[in-house]
Amino acid sequence: MNTSASDSEEEVLVYAEFKDTVNIEKYKNIHVLGIDRKNPVIQLDDTFFTGTFENPLGTYLFFEEDQTPHCDDPLFDKLPEKNLKYLYKTNKLLSMEHAYVTSKEDNIENKVQQLNESESIEPVSFENLEEALETFKKDKQKYDDNELKPELKSQQSQ
Repeated sequence: MNTSASDSEEEVLVYAEFKDTVNIEKYKNIHVLGIDRKNPVIQLDDTFFTGTFENPLGTYLFFEEDQTPHCDDPLFDKLPEKNLKYLYKTNKLLSMEHAYVTSKEDNIENKVQQLNESESIEPVSFENLEEALETFKKDKQKYDDNELKPELKSQQSQ
């Protein structure tokens, strides 16, 4: 069975609205990924946008330029510079936001660091409230003595 590349391609018209100001004409490569998914991704060269589908108030219309415009009465009808003809309508909106891509190694290193920090804290148990207050007062005094600023230590020693 011989199938060509055009058999596997499908043309879909989507109205996409970008939150940031995007001049789409300056980009050379445009890739749309996961258009049939809940959160599609649009890649414009090296810039990524993620989106969600919304139901707008109203309908969006698609037009294309009409290469063969005609007028019923050439004497009284004046043709505009650009003639458009209706192509398609949609009641869906793809709202796109700028996405920032980070490497997996950075995310893994941050998670490992957070785990190590959380493991260094030891649980504390007390018999009663007075014991807890006394312990915290002693720890606070130790912390305050050890963590004095250098200029305060020098002033106290004089």
